[in-house]
Amino acid sequence: MSTKYLPENVIVEILLRLPVKSLVRFRCVSKRWRSLISDPRFAKSQFSQASERSQRLLISSRSEILSLDYNAPFGDSSTLREHVVPSLRRGRHVRIVGSCNGLVCVAVHRHKGFRIWNPSTGDVRKLPDPKFSLRGEDYWYGFGFDPSTDDYKLLVASFLFLPRYQESEGKLFSLKRNSWKTILQGVDASSEAKESTGILCNGSLHWQLELWEELDGVWVPECRDQICVFDLAEEKFHEMLMPVQVEDRYKGIFFCSLRNLGGCLCFISYNRTHIELWRMMEYGVRESWALMLSIAYFHVRISRHNLAPVCISRDGQVVAINDGKELLRCNSDGEILEHVLAFSDSRKCKAAVFVESLISPNHYSGVDGQGQRLFSDEDDDNCTQMLAHLTNEMQNGDASESQR
Repeated sequence: MSTKYLPENVIVEILLRLPVKSLVRFRCVSKRWRSLISDPRFAKSQFSQASERSQRLLISSRSEILSLDYNAPFGDSSTLREHVVPSLRRGRHVRIVGSCNGLVCVAVHRHKGFRIWNPSTGDVRKLPDPKFSLRGEDYWYGFGFDPSTDDYKLLVASFLFLPRYQESEGKLFSLKRNSWKTILQGVDASSEAKESTGILCNGSLHWQLELWEELDGVWVPECRDQICVFDLAEEKFHEMLMPVQVEDRYKGIFFCSLRNLGGCLCFISYNRTHIELWRMMEYGVRESWALMLSIAYFHVRISRHNLAPVCISRDGQVVAINDGKELLRCNSDGEILEHVLAFSDSRKCKAAVFVESLISPNHYSGVDGQGQRLFSDEDDDNCTQMLAHLTNEMQNGDASESQR
């Protein structure tokens, strides 16, 4: 006896393979499909499958927010999309604080106006004012996921520099608790972060610090740096050693642009003849830093000390932002394959990698609900009518992947 209904598990497996933009549309098919696609458990399963095939580069400049498929050629305009953070007027400049599991944290002001946003679905959550009592001269930011508590956290720290010491105040927001709490400073008063945005890796946030010392009543650089680490699970600061120090055999190398590439911490270093990319192959092990890429200055026009690696494409090419205004792509031999002027704004752009996912900051819950049957034997007729469309979506997606 034939039936027009598919088993529930088959429908779920079909839906999990579809792009996010299709799943957002299909929430209108029926109440049951809306319930399934909006379920946090389904969103987590979708993210697990999508993380390997639907990563995009989000770029925020002074006047716009754009995203593109960094695995495709930069000249392929079909992958370029414009985004607007809901509740903010078009063209409003926002700072990208961090990206994790398809959620992007942005800041409207230096000390408030934080939002957690899913660029794929448009879901956004405005965070309460952290209410800093200290209006600092400098701020640190960091956003990430704490797997030990299944929670998303945002760290914001305010620093005020005084003649002999600095005052600081740190605030930590928990998406699960929906509240801020004050945390201990835990940072050496005689140090300064080279970049305000913390790099998420291995469940912790990382900043490169320039250390200072007092000589004859004057604060001067120590000529050495260190990495400051904030563990999202323990909610504590600790230190990590740099790849090398000035007293080592690599004396004279200048390190900057701490990043996460392919799940590993990376540094850009500069010497007299080359720009080099170093990668920590084993997290926390100083001896595991290894040279990944070397680019000769005479091969390409690059602004010294202003090259910021962003991601590694599927075929192993490094994508970077040069001088905050243009994208470039180079291979493992240091050859520049694409060098495209992308932005003309006076303010340097910021970039982050995000995965197209259904995870929502508004319906996030750290505790999964009990399993329940989402489809019955008498499913809605319009669900059946969508099956042909689902098959086409899957075939088109597979065809696009094979062409790349």
